[in-house]
Amino acid sequence: MLRFKKGESPSLSIFPSTLPIKRFENYHTHHIGTYSQTNQFMIYETFLFLKPFNEIKKNEEWQNFRKEYVVIYKFDKYGELISYEYLDAGTVKTFDEELTEKWISNQLDTLENYVYKDIKIKPFEVIIDGFSFGLIPNSESEMIEMQPSNTIAFGEPWNGEYDT
Repeated sequence: MLRFKKGESPSLSIFPSTLPIKRFENYHTHHIGTYSQTNQFMIYETFLFLKPFNEIKKNEEWQNFRKEYVVIYKFDKYGELISYEYLDAGTVKTFDEELTEKWISNQLDTLENYVYKDIKIKPFEVIIDGFSFGLIPNSESEMIEMQPSNTIAFGEPWNGEYDT
């Protein structure tokens, strides 16, 4: 489910309407670029905790509560989200790296003439399995965060570089 409608962006004026994202090889943004000449894509590996980490009891293994996901987001040439697909890769305990790599490879195979490069997209939010995923503005931190794990966050000067 898409939370921002097409053409709509966060109303807070401190955030850019379109955010550049730099590609860094072998880091969080290594699977970004363009396909079909002008469309853009981002494949992102992320995670979420099924219950707050501080509520996991000592006799419980945290690896059973951390769910792993891989999501491919596709955008038009203006940076509007047009579709997404995801892989629920299980918990840390059941995670299969080979299966995940194969899923990513299969997704890349569906992209016509894809090229790895920097992209420029609009903030967006989708709901997957009841959780918010996407590039979501946070007015408290004045950052745009990649959710759900907030692994990377973008801030001023909005040049495509990010904090981890």
